[in-house]
Amino acid sequence: MKAARPFRWGILGTGNIASKFAAELPRSRSGRLVASASRSTENAAAFAKTHGGEAITGYDALLAREDIDAIYLSLPNALHCEWTLAALDAGKHVLCEKPMALDSSEAREMFRRSAQRGRLLIEAFMYRAHPQTRLLFDTVASGAIGEIRLVRANFTFRREASREDARYQAGPGGGSLMDVGCYCVDFARTLLGREPDRVECLAHRHEFGVDDFAAGLLGFGSGALATFTCGMTVLSDQTAHIAGTEGRIEIPRFWQAKEGFSLISPKGTVEKLRVREKRPLYAVEADAFAEVVAGAPNWNAPENTLGNLRVLEQLRERAAL
Repeated sequence: MKAARPFRWGILGTGNIASKFAAELPRSRSGRLVASASRSTENAAAFAKTHGGEAITGYDALLAREDIDAIYLSLPNALHCEWTLAALDAGKHVLCEKPMALDSSEAREMFRRSAQRGRLLIEAFMYRAHPQTRLLFDTVASGAIGEIRLVRANFTFRREASREDARYQAGPGGGSLMDVGCYCVDFARTLLGREPDRVECLAHRHEFGVDDFAAGLLGFGSGALATFTCGMTVLSDQTAHIAGTEGRIEIPRFWQAKEGFSLISPKGTVEKLRVREKRPLYAVEADAFAEVVAGAPNWNAPENTLGNLRVLEQLRERAAL
């Protein structure tokens, strides 16, 4: 029996997140890197030397290739809409880094174009594709800890601020809420299975004009509350806590989806749950995307992306960003 041909990827952008995706792609079951593009010939060549595939100067030149099935779009947030639309128009499926758009209006246009062109568009919340995350969500949905009352999530890191870093460039695409707070919002909304009806947020404004750390509160119609902190210049405990009426769950670095989670009963009994997946996270994501192209259920449907962006809009408004 003839083996299925590899799922052929092109990468737009050659930054840090693109390097992670490219480095792990060879360990996927289906993916192969064909080419990567940068506006800089030097950057494109250096990326290709490290990760393989052809080096392409200019994004349009990559999109014009006929030997690419999908684009992994890792450009700065402010460029997501423009180049996702261009990729879809070029007949490519698109896995676009989070947040997929600057607001829900942009995202709606991107999904409309996806439907018009008959091509798949998924926002790349990579942790959602991992079987451990699916186990976590299924465990909560099964009632293992009763009804959720509180969710607490923290996603922070500390890195020297730079005006060359798009995350520190003033505008709707920059700041910690858009960079990592989006994970915490996605996590809480998915656990509760609904949209919040109350939103509050406080943010610290960095001298470069963006929020470099922030704290948020989401209230849900069920009575549950979710709190989160996010930041780019601070480091905090990164364990998420889910408190229910019949127990609780602790999970370190939920976005990495590899360290397992603890199911803790009211009496203090601890059950450790973990999915042992040999493929690294971005390889799992690449395979999961290719599977949706082939007809599998979507692990991050458009409705979720739109809901998350609407909450991020509210949080930024509350924080006067």
